[in-house]
Amino acid sequence: MARNDDAGELARGRIPEPVAVTGATGFIGRRLVARLVADGYRVQALALPGDPIPIEWACDRVTVRRADVTRRGEVVDGLAGSRFVFHLAALVSDWGSSGEHHRVTVLGTENVLAEAASRAQRALLVSSIAAYGNKLGTTLCDEDTDPGLPLGPYGAAKQAQENVALRLEGERGLQVTIVRPANVFGPASGPWVDLLCKQLSAGAPTLVSGGDFAAGLIYVDNVVDILVRAAERVGAVGRIYNANDDHGVTWRRYVTALAELIGSPAPRSIPRALAGVAARLSESTSRALRRRERPGVTREALNLCQAPLRVPVDRARRELGYEPPVSFDEGMAAVADYLQRLARSDGRGGSA
Repeated sequence: MARNDDAGELARGRIPEPVAVTGATGFIGRRLVARLVADGYRVQALALPGDPIPIEWACDRVTVRRADVTRRGEVVDGLAGSRFVFHLAALVSDWGSSGEHHRVTVLGTENVLAEAASRAQRALLVSSIAAYGNKLGTTLCDEDTDPGLPLGPYGAAKQAQENVALRLEGERGLQVTIVRPANVFGPASGPWVDLLCKQLSAGAPTLVSGGDFAAGLIYVDNVVDILVRAAERVGAVGRIYNANDDHGVTWRRYVTALAELIGSPAPRSIPRALAGVAARLSESTSRALRRRERPGVTREALNLCQAPLRVPVDRARRELGYEPPVSFDEGMAAVADYLQRLARSDGRGGSA
């Protein structure tokens, strides 16, 4: 992609409207739509047929378009009239078949970004630090780092969808920016709140080798802030940005805080070597038995929490003027409120 290392903070403007958001009902997508509406933008929210629509979208600034990104005709209809697209739709899981990940994440990206290119409109692709593959935890992963070997179908699909964006940039002049979020937490985070709390409650190990190293966490609204900042800067076209709170919070601190919120015992740890054996055994057993449900641990998930994640956000600071608007403690307060609401809805009283 184009280089702009000496740019300083890029000039900020308005995102061309209407703004389309694929994957709008997802964890990050819902928060992005809320931010765009709060900032006064008109939004075309693309949602799968049957997805429940948030009640707050019943306003004149949000138009819901039902579209499956794997179906080109529905993408064409869904993006009709839009002038900018945030592409978030993907299969977000560290398990599942490579074929399904490719169908949803890679072919879906091809459909969305090819349509954006045909309309000569700008696009922002939300990828993941999983695209760095096995280089995570072993080296400094800045935006110019070549990808390592993927540890599972999710990381492989993220690498492939970035390659789609780069190809369309070169062949069809696609104006695209790529953002790679680190480990995103917040209310309703599947892997880093819901699943961890479930494992804590079951007494399963939730730390690797003590967890006394940087977790590479970023609060969901801080991811959204980087996305919006990048979209509002034409100079961010052709750039890749890591998204990370870069506060050095360790896995031990984070998971211990979760345990306290739900009243579970202190988190247990497992040695890194043993965790690796468990992940390989768990995956091979699930494949041999053709189980569709996620194994207890996967190599992909382990890759994100077994060693210090050095994923600098210097470029977003320098070029986008980014500083995390939500602190770690503020983010955990929002998680606490979410868990309390879950506890009340489950009939377990007023505290998580």
